[in-house]
Amino acid sequence: MNIDSRIAQTIVENLKNIIRHDINFFSPDGVMIASTDPARIGSRHDAARLAATERCTIAVDADNQFEGARHGINAPVMLGDDVAAVIGITGERAEVEPFGEVIRKMTEILIRENMDQITRFDRRMMAANLIGLLSAKDHDRGLVEYLATTLGLDMKAPHRMAVGRCTQQDADHSGRDDIYDILARHLSDRENTVFAVSAQGFQLLLGERADKGNADGDGNGGHADGAESSDDVTTPDDGQSPHDTLEAIRRDIEQALDRPISIDIGERAPTADRCWLSYSQARTTVDWLRFTGQARVADYDSIGLGIVASAVDRDAAQRFVAQVFAGLSERDIDRFRTTFEVYTRHNGSINRAADELFMHKNTLQNHLNNMAKRTGYNPRDLADHDTLAMAFLLRGHLAFRAQ
Repeated sequence: MNIDSRIAQTIVENLKNIIRHDINFFSPDGVMIASTDPARIGSRHDAARLAATERCTIAVDADNQFEGARHGINAPVMLGDDVAAVIGITGERAEVEPFGEVIRKMTEILIRENMDQITRFDRRMMAANLIGLLSAKDHDRGLVEYLATTLGLDMKAPHRMAVGRCTQQDADHSGRDDIYDILARHLSDRENTVFAVSAQGFQLLLGERADKGNADGDGNGGHADGAESSDDVTTPDDGQSPHDTLEAIRRDIEQALDRPISIDIGERAPTADRCWLSYSQARTTVDWLRFTGQARVADYDSIGLGIVASAVDRDAAQRFVAQVFAGLSERDIDRFRTTFEVYTRHNGSINRAADELFMHKNTLQNHLNNMAKRTGYNPRDLADHDTLAMAFLLRGHLAFRAQ
């Protein structure tokens, strides 16, 4: 086992704060990889090598007793049945020997803590890499299989991808440790599940049980064409549906970060090769929730017009918006949008819309007439109203996507 020299240096510095003697950290072959006496780092030490070989504490109390050694003691640090390192304390034997066992035990604890941190970090990195691979339509299947196996996942089982982000468009995604802790608390007992946290939010790969009814069937999830509706949710062994789990996570993260959270879950992916579609749906939906300011858990089928608006090509959307609002300034478009949204919200009632806008109904009528004249689309006409509604919607969505 190789201990990183940076970890070793942190350990010796922490230990010196306790006993006020120089502390040396050796590899099992007697090379000093860390020390509170920097000049000695890199030197070889026969007493440390002997301590590792004999698996016992070796004291140095005579000059030239061991090559490279100074007065003190050297104790092997055990992790299981293996010698992970040797810890040395420089000083007269009578002064430092009483500290030997305590320092050895503390070093073992510190190494285990650091190794646990490294293991957690490695698993986080592997989970992030796996989710990143699965989110792409074309991915390295061999690497996916390797990462999944290392993480203990069965990618032959069905999964869903989920994405969570702060609802507010200008909110940062700080508080990653809080998010990790909350996700771990809710998902640690869920089989075939991993998650990743990034500056853009968090992503989840949620494992599910295979449909019992399809154990010997055609593998189409209950649909003749193999498709799956958003209502076909198979709960894990804990009996809680993905939606309920995600809602509990969402509430906890909102409370911890003190900001609204939006989460979407994609459709069920029967194999790893279909996870990209589940992720694409989740990403599209969570972006739509943020665009419309909705802090909730949703699925792709629940966003209605958002499915269409999100699918419109950027160039096509820009061309359509430019055509509808040709010749208008951004300020004029914003003014027309305010009038149009209030008029629509009140189902075409001039009186109620005028009251909300704090204007006379004749003034509102003039606004609507001006909108019809300058755009060529009359908001009172149902067909023209739909065109204007789509143009305003796509204009706002284009601005959101450009952020």
